[in-house]
Amino acid sequence: MEMPREIMHPIHPSHPLTLHLGNILGSRKCAFCEGDMLGLSYRCSHGGCNGLVIHLRCAAGLKDNNETQLFMDHPSHPQHQLRFSKKTRWCPFPCDACGATEKGDSYTCTLCDYSIHQRCALLPESKNFPLHHHSLSLAFYPPREYVQDEFFCAICNTTLQLRRWVYHCHLCSYIVHINCATNSSSMFGDENENATEDEKEVTKFPVAVDDMYEEMIRPFVKRESGQLSIPYGDHDNQNIGGKYRFFGHTHHLLTFTTFSSASSSSPSSSHHYCKIDDEEDHDEDDFESITRSEKICDGCTLAIHEKKQTDDDGYESGYMSCDECKYFLHLSCFNLPLEIPSLPVHSLKDHNLRLQNGSKLAGWTVCGICYARTNGLHYACTSCNFNIDINCASLPITVKHAAHPRHNYLKLVMKDDTGSNGFCVSCYMSTSVIGKRHYKCNSCRFCVCVTCLKLPTTNKHRMEKHLLSLTYDAYVNRPGDFYCSSCENHMNRRRWMYYCRDCDQSFHPKCFPATSGWYRNIKFGTEQYVISSIHDHPLIFQIITNKMACDLCHYYYYDEPGFQCASCFFVVCKSCGIKNMDDAQKSI
Repeated sequence: MEMPREIMHPIHPSHPLTLHLGNILGSRKCAFCEGDMLGLSYRCSHGGCNGLVIHLRCAAGLKDNNETQLFMDHPSHPQHQLRFSKKTRWCPFPCDACGATEKGDSYTCTLCDYSIHQRCALLPESKNFPLHHHSLSLAFYPPREYVQDEFFCAICNTTLQLRRWVYHCHLCSYIVHINCATNSSSMFGDENENATEDEKEVTKFPVAVDDMYEEMIRPFVKRESGQLSIPYGDHDNQNIGGKYRFFGHTHHLLTFTTFSSASSSSPSSSHHYCKIDDEEDHDEDDFESITRSEKICDGCTLAIHEKKQTDDDGYESGYMSCDECKYFLHLSCFNLPLEIPSLPVHSLKDHNLRLQNGSKLAGWTVCGICYARTNGLHYACTSCNFNIDINCASLPITVKHAAHPRHNYLKLVMKDDTGSNGFCVSCYMSTSVIGKRHYKCNSCRFCVCVTCLKLPTTNKHRMEKHLLSLTYDAYVNRPGDFYCSSCENHMNRRRWMYYCRDCDQSFHPKCFPATSGWYRNIKFGTEQYVISSIHDHPLIFQIITNKMACDLCHYYYYDEPGFQCASCFFVVCKSCGIKNMDDAQKSI
């Protein structure tokens, strides 16, 4: 008799419930306990709710005769007690634990706007997870360090919502949504759903620097040109007394040199014409002891190595070289087509790409795909201001990356594809900012930009005695912050880095300017320059490591291109060096 005629109840917060004075015939069930309806009840008169009814005792919060706990003290909401609500067949609600909006039994705070699924309320505080080697702990919001470093869910690779529960491993900084941790299909889905028919045709990344030519450029030239032979008439490289013309080196003819004949010659013949590793530790006394036996291709700017002969019919027994000025080319780079109709990364109609020669010292070309500078060969569009270096031009359409073992393959996203915007998992650059040229997984949101895709597997830094590996999860078993040992800036531990676990040394990829930074496609150390107006000793063009600032303009140019003295610690930046050269030197 004292029950109010109208109430608001947490099981149905959308509309008021009105006391119904008669029996409800038929198979109507209580929305709270799902028991049969007899006697007085509360009913929703709104037409869209299909006559939702609950018992008086359920409305009053009396204990039912089943074993369900009607009230619960839950650590996720310590200020108030939660009340069990039976919502299986009625109103969908947003769960404050997992974020899903669906029908289901729940625990609700009658004083706050707080509701969680019954299954979420009963989740264990710790859980063994098949995809991780440590037990995971339940957290009612992502810990601050995960948000600060922009972590994603390790299963679905989507963002972590600030007010949703997660399972995580503090030791390894491993974190997953609670739905991903409890859904077996998300953990053990079809691993091969985006597999290609022929796995052997897919290029695996990351690629070692020494393997980039064999893995990328040779297959590209073979596809475009159809052969890798000498002579190649379509290239207008006629054989003139055993020498060949090349469009990018018009003032001298090139000679085909076999590896066997090159190895029998004196190593000093190429002493000053090969790439100098800017990451090697040296001083003024051992400058000349640096290994310079590698010949660097003036086309792709990669080292020229002899590959052991196999059953592969594309075996190259030598390379092209100029006897007068030590100009070198891989056989495939010598056979690059002068013009191609299109590339997957620039597939516009009537936009042909023409092979161009790069400037060695000034006026470097910026690749429109990876944004690295190059002084080697590159393709330029005949209709728009688009340039692409040889390495990016040879990128395959489908790749497999070691940073994404869960699904098999990543596919190139073309520029005109829509609805594919995301963030690169390495540098976090938006794919809309990087021109939408990136590789994306068909099964999840994993994507990587071309710049990060081309990072080499290993790097060597002058400040670290060990070879550094490209690492995607340096934070595993290593709590705490990371700082770059080169620039000393704080590092986002979620991003890819070069890391030595033995020494606990970490480096940004950009802090290796000649191998994984902006100048990775620049050929350094090709010649000694005598600029008598500024210095008495020969200067070598390379990355500046001897001093922080230029000795002429005194601006900061450490780890930037410039001229270093082969005998002392004199350094000048690229601008000052070129400015003081005579016209003959500048034209080289």
